[in-house]
Amino acid sequence: MTQIEEQVKLLVELQELDTHIQRMEGELESVPLEIKDMEEGFKSKTAYLKKLEDESKSLVLNRKAKEGELEAKEGIVKKYQSQLYQIKTNKEYSALQDEIGRAKADGSVIEEDIIRLMDAIDAKNKDILKEKEVVKTEEVKLAEDKKRLEAQAASVKTELEGVKIKRSELAARIDQKSLSKYERLLKNKDGLAIVPVANEACQGCFRILPPQVINEIRMKDNLVVCDSCARILYIAPPEE
Repeated sequence: MTQIEEQVKLLVELQELDTHIQRMEGELESVPLEIKDMEEGFKSKTAYLKKLEDESKSLVLNRKAKEGELEAKEGIVKKYQSQLYQIKTNKEYSALQDEIGRAKADGSVIEEDIIRLMDAIDAKNKDILKEKEVVKTEEVKLAEDKKRLEAQAASVKTELEGVKIKRSELAARIDQKSLSKYERLLKNKDGLAIVPVANEACQGCFRILPPQVINEIRMKDNLVVCDSCARILYIAPPEE
């Protein structure tokens, strides 16, 4: 095996480790985002529950206000009824009876409003009970999911540390010039520095390669890069 062939082999192994590292780092970065999304979802559930509770309180206040209005109307009716015995003319008596009738009619309307409000309060309270169960279930689920994701992240972090050690050991076996070239490409080419050739095309940018470039790769005298994407090229050995 030539020196270049050995270096290419090591770079391919290094690329596999770097791809694995990149994937694991992506997983670790996604965990806080997933947890945040879940917490936001839970907040929306608790916000909806609070909205229902606020609506219920508003309905109760309206009912109490209506009950106050009804009490006032009933007070007017009692007042006018007590005045009936003091009336001396039929005209005054008839006028007071009309006032009593209007007050009673107003009271009936208010009573209907109170009944509607009581029905609305009952319905709203049923919705609140249901939503409380939903929030309780979601709270348990959120805690379990956070625990699972945090455990998963801890496992990935441990594995990542091991892979990084392995990478350092492997990188130490690659000559500095080749490693520097690889590192620059890794940074500038979205984490993909060395790629195979398949069907006479670079598997980094998928451009068809000139025959002389493929011949240069086969000669294994130098590191060969793609003229289009500048990634290091290699030809994978046939599978046994």
